[in-house]
Amino acid sequence: MEAEDWKGLATNYEGNILSVYDNDQNGEIESIIKELGIKKERAVDLGCGTGKFLPLLSNHFKSVQAFDYSTEMINAAKRSHKHLKNLSLSVCDLRTSSPKIKPSDMALCINVVLSPSISDREKIWRNVRKSIRTGGFLVLVTPSLESALYSKHRLVEWNIRNGDTSVQALTEGFDTKDKDGKMISRGGIINYGGVPTKHYLEEELICLAHRFGFKITSTEKITYPWSTEFSSPPKWMKSPLPWDWLILLEKKNLRTR
Repeated sequence: MEAEDWKGLATNYEGNILSVYDNDQNGEIESIIKELGIKKERAVDLGCGTGKFLPLLSNHFKSVQAFDYSTEMINAAKRSHKHLKNLSLSVCDLRTSSPKIKPSDMALCINVVLSPSISDREKIWRNVRKSIRTGGFLVLVTPSLESALYSKHRLVEWNIRNGDTSVQALTEGFDTKDKDGKMISRGGIINYGGVPTKHYLEEELICLAHRFGFKITSTEKITYPWSTEFSSPPKWMKSPLPWDWLILLEKKNLRTR
């Protein structure tokens, strides 16, 4: 979404945006932050939204800087977290400029590298790298392309259970083109809530990590209830659940890869 699209959403963030913080039921991200957090170190939240993770970061790092490209989101975060004395918040668009900070010991980047534009994503990746010191860590969450396709298969199953023919079930379950006639899944771009959103294969993330000078330390799934995918999903639709990728990466020196 463009920055102007967030106007009005900041006031009802909970009702409009899927909260990774609230849906990380096993506390995977929290565990990583607590493990990496040392009071003498710096952390940065790149794409903080209204700041769900800021109290956690503030409690485990000496200083925290947070950025978002939406002025409304930053203003909402300032109102909610003005009591956090070791926190600073600024507006920054990672597609055009780097956060003006010293490289941090840990960066949190939750569902930020989502632009359908390859050139925009390249800029974001480079700026994310610049925000981390060599030897520092990146906690990255991205939508899973495997999960998105799996969810469409569950929708086909749902249609068949409701009595649709196989052709109907497949056609209604897999929208193959957007309103402009372009293939939706081309390059991992899938409409999510009406917004073209980049989704990632696990192997794709491995390749990107290597190219931008990161070593993958761990790969996990953050699972979500089916209600995040469908309105009123049937009771029989249970596990396996849809998920996002949670990747912990360590920044390496590009010259020694």
